[in-house]
Amino acid sequence: MFFNELSCSEQRSREQVDTEMGAFVRLVNRVSRLRKDAALVSDKRLTELELAPGYFFSDWGHQPRHVDLARVIRSLRQRAPFSDVLPAGAGEGAEYLWDGHPARALGAAHLLGGLLVSLLVDERWDVSWVRADRQILVELDDGEADVRDAGPVEVRHAATPEHLTSHEDWIKQYGLPELRYGDEIWEVREALYPNLQFLRSVQHQLHDLTWEWVVPVALELRRIDDAIADWDPRLRPLPIWRSKVTPEHEMRKLLYRFTDLDGTERIFDWHGRFTPGKGRIHFRLVPEERKARIANIGAKR
Repeated sequence: MFFNELSCSEQRSREQVDTEMGAFVRLVNRVSRLRKDAALVSDKRLTELELAPGYFFSDWGHQPRHVDLARVIRSLRQRAPFSDVLPAGAGEGAEYLWDGHPARALGAAHLLGGLLVSLLVDERWDVSWVRADRQILVELDDGEADVRDAGPVEVRHAATPEHLTSHEDWIKQYGLPELRYGDEIWEVREALYPNLQFLRSVQHQLHDLTWEWVVPVALELRRIDDAIADWDPRLRPLPIWRSKVTPEHEMRKLLYRFTDLDGTERIFDWHGRFTPGKGRIHFRLVPEERKARIANIGAKR
């Protein structure tokens, strides 16, 4: 998430900013529930960050009624400035303009394919996509430099939790198509799949995944995790699955007995599917913890 400095550039009353900061914290909280690895990036460090001209984050955060809200922001605020997350040379010679104003956060969000987040102190930020102009510096044949219009860009944006509706699937799947090794799935499992638990043996199974199975496995795990996230065992016995998930037939259930985390042998016969071939993810439901526990990832037995 890239904090939009332009949403804090105009004079506003402290009362209005305080109200919008409450909504902003609810926004970033929702993103962090969708992705445990979410981070909030701003151009300036929090001690230097203005929420409105003359009203600094430190002034807001030190007020007793804002202490807990400020703690949420600090927990997500991991890096500064934008250059810490942008690859070397990214955006060099390019400038992004919104309504004629330089837009640093918007440009960083566009370059990295991230989410621009704003305070809703102006109705112009009450949108889920922001359109801006991009200019680039080009070198002419005679060696002189010239600024050229590179055309408009659109960037994902949110200023309220409602704006996230159109971005939720993207947030959940961000980065998955770039995975190349099963070990990467294991390393990010807690961030990507907060509603899933894994037996220790799954680490070796992910390590041994062939390359064509890495992304399909990551996406199917995501779909299982989504179903568990919306499941309330008190209201219905089974989740509403996002893909084809079924239990094994009675004659095959014994093929999927595994030693559970507590050392007890149990049957993990629920399974999702992935291709190419007959790939399977076997798991069992743990309603008392509102989780699914993954036991086996590999080819159908």
